[in-house]
Amino acid sequence: MPSKTPPADRESAPAFSENEVLCRTELAEGAAVVDALVRLVAAREPAIDPVAAARAVMDREAEAPTFVAPGVAMPHARLEGIEETYMALATSERGIRFPGSEETARLAILVLTPAHAPAAYLRVAAGVAKKLQDPAFLDEIVLRKTPADVRSFFEREGKDLPDFVCAADMMEKPANVLRETDSVKAAIDLIVRTGQTEIPVVDKEGYLVGEASADEVLGLCIPDYLLWMENLSVFSNFEPFAALLRKESSTWMADITSDDYASVSVDQPAIAVAEALSRHDAGTCYVLDDGKLVGVVTLPHFLNKVFRD
Repeated sequence: MPSKTPPADRESAPAFSENEVLCRTELAEGAAVVDALVRLVAAREPAIDPVAAARAVMDREAEAPTFVAPGVAMPHARLEGIEETYMALATSERGIRFPGSEETARLAILVLTPAHAPAAYLRVAAGVAKKLQDPAFLDEIVLRKTPADVRSFFEREGKDLPDFVCAADMMEKPANVLRETDSVKAAIDLIVRTGQTEIPVVDKEGYLVGEASADEVLGLCIPDYLLWMENLSVFSNFEPFAALLRKESSTWMADITSDDYASVSVDQPAIAVAEALSRHDAGTCYVLDDGKLVGVVTLPHFLNKVFRD
């Protein structure tokens, strides 16, 4: 049985040996590949129940197949009873199918992390994804003919893991964006169509200039002086809303764009995202690169990454 990699080496070397590599596997189904990889890891770590671990991984994949790069799947799970991260790899020329995804994986990387270590998987995923964005890197791995070659190549070319999880590792691409030259009508249409209540507003070069929200739209209809009234029932026919409706196409984003929003730079640690969300009581944190909007982290997405992913 191979010895465990010393903890001190885990920052600079992948947490797998050639004994945890399926090279050019003929298995085509994700569940079969996961089962085989889990059993390889369990041979090294007796605390891992291979049946329970494989089930945990596939249950997690059923929620959302984990592709971290084109052709690269990273099935994973958090397990009770382990204290370090374990990995195993499978390469395939034909491709491996995972339920719920039309994409096939030429490389499947199993990652098992301690249940109490939320950053462990995120760090591995971030480090691997950055390397594997280059299709040539993936081609080189798949071409390796022996487990020892795969392990050696991966150690030489793909070993670096980030020191910490940063905002860039957690963000998603903005689903919807408004331009500062858009009208309030465009904002209302977007809010109604998508249900999104916080929308970033950018200038023509992509710099974030503020945030439009459903609250701000409502504020145009019910200005502060109306809220001083004890009884608004006199406006039984939505007169303030009718007034906005008449001019929504000629009212511009400047009238509902707020500069009170949560934001961080791409290289700030994930804890800064949590701080920004909490400090601004916000549901969305905007991720900026020199002022330009490059991503968003919603509160549900953040909680999923920390507690469930």
